[in-house]
Amino acid sequence: METGVVTLINTKQYPFNNSAQTVALRSEQSDTDYFVLTEVIRAEGETGEIRVYDKAVNGFRIAFDGSARCAEIRYLVIKGGL
Repeated sequence: METGVVTLINTKQYPFNNSAQTVALRSEQSDTDYFVLTEVIRAEGETGEIRVYDKAVNGFRIAFDGSARCAEIRYLVIKGGL
């Protein structure tokens, strides 16, 4: 398991959003069969849905699709196949 916090910043007006950020994992996974659980710690506005996508063995992309100006997201990476 690996955990961390990422700050996502959105400078666009809703419905547009440029909050996507790449998260580099500290330890490389053997494959992309892992889960990423997320929790909003703090936000300036509505975050909407938190999306995790483009998973790779060394990281993933994360974004929110709401109108918030910024958000702190805690993530937890759990190896798949449990």
